[in-house]
Amino acid sequence: MMIRTTLALSFLALLLFSCSSSEKKDTDADSVVDVSDLASLADSTDVLDDDGSVDAADVSDAKVDAADLVEEVEELPMEPTEAFLQRKAQYLAECSTHAGIYAQTCHVLEDSGDYNESELDAAFAKLNAREDTADFRTAGLVRMLYLDQKTNALPDELRQEIETTLLNFKYWLSEPGKDKMCYWSENHQILFHSSELLAGQLFKNESFSNSEMTGAEHMEHAQPLIIKWLNRKARFGFSEWHSNVYFNEDMPALLNLADFAEDEEIRTKATMVLDIMAYDMLNNTYKGYFATAHGRTYENKLLDGLSDSTREALWMMTGLGEHKDSGHFTGCFMATSGYEAPAILEEIAAATTERHEHKQRDSVDVADGADLGISYTDFDDVIFWAGGAALAAPAVINGTLDLVATYDLWDGFLFGDIPEDIKGLVVPLAGTPALVQLSEELEVLSRGIALETMNTYTWRTPHYQLSAAQDYNPGLWGTQTHIWQATLDGECYVFATLPSDASSSGIGLEFATPWVGSWLPRATVYQNVGVFQYRTQDLGMLSDYLAAKNAHAFFPKERFDEVREENGWVFGKKGDGYVALYSQIPTSWAEESDVELLAEGSENTWVVEMGSPEEYQDFDDFVAKISGAEISFDSGVQYVSPSVG
Repeated sequence: MMIRTTLALSFLALLLFSCSSSEKKDTDADSVVDVSDLASLADSTDVLDDDGSVDAADVSDAKVDAADLVEEVEELPMEPTEAFLQRKAQYLAECSTHAGIYAQTCHVLEDSGDYNESELDAAFAKLNAREDTADFRTAGLVRMLYLDQKTNALPDELRQEIETTLLNFKYWLSEPGKDKMCYWSENHQILFHSSELLAGQLFKNESFSNSEMTGAEHMEHAQPLIIKWLNRKARFGFSEWHSNVYFNEDMPALLNLADFAEDEEIRTKATMVLDIMAYDMLNNTYKGYFATAHGRTYENKLLDGLSDSTREALWMMTGLGEHKDSGHFTGCFMATSGYEAPAILEEIAAATTERHEHKQRDSVDVADGADLGISYTDFDDVIFWAGGAALAAPAVINGTLDLVATYDLWDGFLFGDIPEDIKGLVVPLAGTPALVQLSEELEVLSRGIALETMNTYTWRTPHYQLSAAQDYNPGLWGTQTHIWQATLDGECYVFATLPSDASSSGIGLEFATPWVGSWLPRATVYQNVGVFQYRTQDLGMLSDYLAAKNAHAFFPKERFDEVREENGWVFGKKGDGYVALYSQIPTSWAEESDVELLAEGSENTWVVEMGSPEEYQDFDDFVAKISGAEISFDSGVQYVSPSVG
């Protein structure tokens, strides 16, 4: 029996799917919303096999009566709110006059008769050249054809051009032909698989020129990969956890599946994962900003004011934040979609907007693969690990090189950028224990870049939010990660990094920048206080590339109402929100910068406390009490917080 597509049942599924993962990790989630009756299932039931299917024997051991549970779930608000429908209609009206490539889907649904030929020609060229991110455009072209089945709005010549382009496209790395496309990161996987399935549905009996497969054969290839991807997201959460960039690439693929997949299981589970993503975002959102740790992000999302690529989806699904971009990838797809966000999303968002403590687990450790039935050599499983950037992890690296050799990827995306001398070192070791040993020797990097099990802690009040990846892989070296953030609003927020100069490495590590990635701290957060300990390890032959530079913190002093420095602390005030930052190494402001606080050393510990008139009489009281508090680094770090001890 198919599970109904509501957030309530999606949340139930999330609990069921999650409880079978490694028990050593924190799985609690605290909320002002009472979900205790559902959550009790997570402590008592392991109902999924490794492939995501239900194990009837395990279900029989559940301590909660299923009939009572279903009755309770069905009492929850499941239909979309009128406000959601209004936001969706507003967005559709705006995107149907927008010139962007994804807005062309709105033009088809609204039968505007006006299409941006230059944007479409650029999309055709990208697909035909098989360039990176061509799969983004593919999802848009697929959606245009399906919407056209409803409206018959596309001019014959344009429809034919879209069909020809889709029939010529390369849908997976196993197909023939050279390209520069990234297939294996988490978002690319579902984009490729969804478009392959849906293109196959459109042209079941036609031959695709690149693969020489029929559409039906493409469907047969894509369907099990999609189901496995959906089951694993529900069971483990996302590898690109809380990504304020790549969630915006996952959702369009899921919306296409929810709307157009012929397979009911795929439609239902795609809808469920969309609900779960919205639940994820609202639990970690402050004043409309996804102000939390990010498994993958970019500097331009963090430095000039918070700028989340997920903003439009969050606004439409939950009512949080604001709408700014009428040509947005997910926004255009959702406005033209039959997907309807359950009302309970808005209820939870409203109930947790101003006060919330949230704990969440995402992803899975590479070391747990064997226990979870996920191999390190089967190509589908190697791709799963690659979705968490674990291509070079010791357990996976031989499977990775086997995959690369089998599908001749050495000239393709990422692998084609590796210098020949590095290839000359690695390739002869392929398939040998020596390669595993090399990866183990470089584990600080090979495991550091992997997006493994991560526990989020988020503490929210009306005046601030503190959020972090709690104790995540401390002392390893990562890329694109953002581990913690203390937020007062979209302009005033504080975080720190311990950067290294990877820009000249020439080995694909340029994704780590001065403000994103590099050395991962031990983050320890409780309510409004956080301790962040940055330490380094020996990187052997890579030390010249990745040695730590000076520790620094992002503290945009010109954006605050007031900034003070007392007894080694830097204090900031914005409205009724306060933040205090202490560095073990004495700090100074970087020259010609009003955002960078330097601590000259390759290792450092930062302490942060946040406050408001709820915890302190006023900003003066906040400054006085914290600047006089006991803090020491004699053995580890000890800070006696005036608010939480």
